[in-house]
Amino acid sequence: MSRFRNAARRWTKTWGALLALGLLLVGCDALLGSKQDPTTEEIFRVGRTEPGLLREVEYVPLFPFYTLGGDGAPLEAPKDVYVGFDTFIYVVDARGLHVLDQAGRPATFIPIPGGATSVIQDRRLHVYVTARRDTTIGGRTWNLPVVLHYAGIPTGNPRLVDIIWHPFDDRSRRLNRPDPIPTDEQVEFTGVAVLADNSIYVARRGPVNDPASVILPHNTILEFTPDGINTQALVTLDPRQPSLRSAINPSDVLTFVHPPQRTTFPFLRDFYIAQTPPEGQQLRYAVLSIRAVETPDGIEYRPDADKIQIVGDTTRGDGFLYEDFKFGCPSDLAFAADGTNYLFVLDACKDSLFVFTSAGVEGVAPPPGAASTKPVVVSFGGRGDGSRQFNNPQGVAYDRRIVYVADTGNNRIARFRLNTDFE
Repeated sequence: MSRFRNAARRWTKTWGALLALGLLLVGCDALLGSKQDPTTEEIFRVGRTEPGLLREVEYVPLFPFYTLGGDGAPLEAPKDVYVGFDTFIYVVDARGLHVLDQAGRPATFIPIPGGATSVIQDRRLHVYVTARRDTTIGGRTWNLPVVLHYAGIPTGNPRLVDIIWHPFDDRSRRLNRPDPIPTDEQVEFTGVAVLADNSIYVARRGPVNDPASVILPHNTILEFTPDGINTQALVTLDPRQPSLRSAINPSDVLTFVHPPQRTTFPFLRDFYIAQTPPEGQQLRYAVLSIRAVETPDGIEYRPDADKIQIVGDTTRGDGFLYEDFKFGCPSDLAFAADGTNYLFVLDACKDSLFVFTSAGVEGVAPPPGAASTKPVVVSFGGRGDGSRQFNNPQGVAYDRRIVYVADTGNNRIARFRLNTDFE
């Protein structure tokens, strides 16, 4: 009898551990609810995976994925996600700006006609959203790119405090072609990045990139003060010829100022830029690390030589940021500002998420006691609707060890965590 009692205790302990894990991942209602519940089915499907197929270090899905917006209605092609300094989750989609709490529950919804494409929050808890807006000039309606600047969202009193317009807020256009021209409707603002003093970089792309034109290149990074005044365009980034210091159809710009909040951030102007190749072409280096270097003649924006020089060094890693043709069309970037300093690159063409160390080596730190000190490659993806697959993903964010992906084609915000980060 004692043998049977011991077996029963072991069975009870094992089932209790599995049940506790299920409750942690999806909550009581989801786990104990209907057998038809897709989240429950996914958990038990993963549980049936052969142990030998599980990797020691990899990103695992956190269920449930988020599919509802800030008004409780389904998300429609979410384009970006960001976890703010206020810990709210900000999502933009074809309907507007959604605010969710940490559990993914609806908090606020701000409709934006035509939808929005990217979102970020600065240290003042102000939110920036890239979108488009109509305006009428001379009897004609123009559809132009804008950056919408909101305040008061965390307090429940959202208000639009400023709009950055192309071309009206481009300093170079005040004397040269101040009014819109047809090519301005082809311009896009694709991303915003925050600096330590709450000034911002804005990624812009468009068709006019002729050095002989009186209009500054559309393909560039613009800098604005916290009050929305354009101070410069980084014209040293080549808008047409790919190089280690170019801006070919920028799809995003990324700095190192991200949650968690702290008293001071180092004032760095360094940034990453993601580039989209022209149709039918590839870019040898589609994601660039750019260093802002103080010189007697002012700031120079230079290639990050340290990340370039290590490429191919198999003693350092098994993959690198600057590998030739590493990316198809990177759609978004994210930075882990929690001390791990990981760089996340989302590639819409490859339907994949790539992870790199701050040195530009692909992978994450190996687990304690590992035989090798090289970073472990954990990049993953592929086209589909499975728990580790994507369909045209457009946005990525990081907060508290969790990676969020705006899985656009699957109408969801997917969530992942390193299996070595579970305590």
